[in-house]
Amino acid sequence: MSTTDLHTTDDDVASQISIYCGEEERLLNRADRTATPTELVLAPTELHQRNLQRRLRERTQPQNAFEFVDPKTVAEVLLGVADPAPTSLDRVDRLALLQSLPTTTPDQPSGLRPLLSARRDVGPQQLEQIRSEVESMTNFHPDRIAALRDVTDEFAGPIADEATTLVDGGLAVETWLRDQTDKAVSKTALLRRATRRLIGGDEVWTDCYPDIERISLVGVSSIPAPEVDFLHGLCTATTADIELHLRPGTSEYLTARLPDLLSIDYPGREVNL
Repeated sequence: MSTTDLHTTDDDVASQISIYCGEEERLLNRADRTATPTELVLAPTELHQRNLQRRLRERTQPQNAFEFVDPKTVAEVLLGVADPAPTSLDRVDRLALLQSLPTTTPDQPSGLRPLLSARRDVGPQQLEQIRSEVESMTNFHPDRIAALRDVTDEFAGPIADEATTLVDGGLAVETWLRDQTDKAVSKTALLRRATRRLIGGDEVWTDCYPDIERISLVGVSSIPAPEVDFLHGLCTATTADIELHLRPGTSEYLTARLPDLLSIDYPGREVNL
């Protein structure tokens, strides 16, 4: 078990963050009866939320102090104060749209042609997977896209070409989907919007979560770029203590990498597509 206070060179943007490995008892021991929740527990999966709630029930401890939720739902709450509140496509919606992607070469979006010609058997599910993986790695931030291209350029010739095709293809799928709908392409897109609002000095956090004193991200084996940027936004917009509860095996690596990940300029910004 370990505890780490995380600091970065970016004006100590992460000075509120402490990292724990194998210490979820620390969170559970804060169970108390309160009029309103004072701790926001961000769990990446509903299963992890249920596991924590089950452990509290088994110990006959109250859950009033905690609000269990995932980061994307928090983003929807923060953006829900707008009129009208933004909506997003879900995976089924995206797959249905991609089913209508033109299959004949003259009508195909130009950015997708290299991917579709290189992988003639690629279908909606594969296209969505490529799009979501590029989003997870980069959050469509221009600096991360550029860094990813720098990495792929260092590969051997055929592998570099294939990697570039995949990156370009993921961006092209995102662009095509955006052109097909007035909604946000994904809930992750809403997470980026919420991040930009937090970074921009909007008072929306105080309006939506006035009683939250601590934010705990739990059950984490990896932290995708969208969640890293959202953490940056939370550090900027709140004075709440932030705890990361990492899993054994990846905690040491994530602890070492997180300061660099959090040092990105203008988190939530999107590359021009």
